[in-house]
Amino acid sequence: MKNTKTIVLGGIAAATSLAGASAQESAPLFKIGSVEVRPHAAYSIVYDDNIFLEHKSKGVLPNKGNPGRDHDFVHTITPGLRLNAGDSAKRQSAYFDANYDLVVTRFSDTSGADAIDHNGSIELGGKLNRLSIAASQTLESRSDADATVLAANGRVKRRTWTSKIDTSYEVSDKTTAGLDLAQVIGDYNAPLFDSADRSANLWLDHQVLPKVKMGVGATVGYLQVDGSAANHNANSVYEQGLVRLTWSATEKMNIRAKAGVEQRNIQQAGANDPTSFVFALGADWKASEQTSVSLTAERGTKVSNSQLGLLNEETSVNVNVRHNLWEGVTVGIEGGYSFQHYKPTGLGAAAPHDDGYLYAKPSLSYRFLERAQATLFYQYRRNDSDLVSNGNDFYNNQLGLELSYRF
Repeated sequence: MKNTKTIVLGGIAAATSLAGASAQESAPLFKIGSVEVRPHAAYSIVYDDNIFLEHKSKGVLPNKGNPGRDHDFVHTITPGLRLNAGDSAKRQSAYFDANYDLVVTRFSDTSGADAIDHNGSIELGGKLNRLSIAASQTLESRSDADATVLAANGRVKRRTWTSKIDTSYEVSDKTTAGLDLAQVIGDYNAPLFDSADRSANLWLDHQVLPKVKMGVGATVGYLQVDGSAANHNANSVYEQGLVRLTWSATEKMNIRAKAGVEQRNIQQAGANDPTSFVFALGADWKASEQTSVSLTAERGTKVSNSQLGLLNEETSVNVNVRHNLWEGVTVGIEGGYSFQHYKPTGLGAAAPHDDGYLYAKPSLSYRFLERAQATLFYQYRRNDSDLVSNGNDFYNNQLGLELSYRF
């Protein structure tokens, strides 16, 4: 069954709404008391030459991927609504911020892969004397073919619930202490496995120089994965000792860094308890009035929802460069590489393997009528794995057009 008629009508409706737009960060559509109401909408059409991330052999090799690589036009319509009140921009005083998106995905030919997803978030917080507090809850629902999360398992419905409470107390003019609590629940459809990661982070930061803030911290957490010890799940308790740095190097460059050691206790008889080095790095550079560059790099241990009994020790680096050609027109390129070392948690678990994932995404954006934007992009993705027994290897090309409008 084809969805062409539905998609054309949806695309026309989205494009028509763009034609009457007027500023991205301007007055809301209307207010209910002190609550600002900001609707938004987006439509995209993407040609994808490998919608299920099938093996790059195209079925030539036995037991690797599906026979052939399915390609299709993917249409996505995303209406949404944001409600906010108070100091939701700077978050220096009391605020409330909520957002909801309905994501409708339709394929021109492969109707069996059609999906409807719901994404939402709510956050509120404020400051009372020296104490700042923020509480948030988000739901991210995805039905796409994610390269690193799904390990080439096609398009699988997954929902991620993230709950956070962040606190900060000003001990003195230069010293702050903070306690952050987090819970991340991964709710996955078969054949993947659900998981829950709960952690508490305690920090103490000090302004050692006018432009340099340094801190020390400790993290304790518990990872729970569906299954049982007999199925070699990756349940584990972990502790981290960390140091971090925030440095305003120049007026045009800011650097953030965090590094430390993680000790993980696998709760399975006979399992090795690994110790690993973890870090996170971020840098933002305003190279010129028209050009900005951002860099992120990190290394840490993640749950493997696709392969029970394995933990993913992932190292990644990502770069994003944007340049304003002239008013309203921006070119950009983003890309990155991640190395994923899947290691077993005990005897009898799945085989260890290494994956290398690469992507590059150049784009051209045009902002018009103040509230509207059109973006043309191309994306190349590739994964190379040394695991011979399944279809983790793939490559993928996407060419798409995105139209968006928001108050």
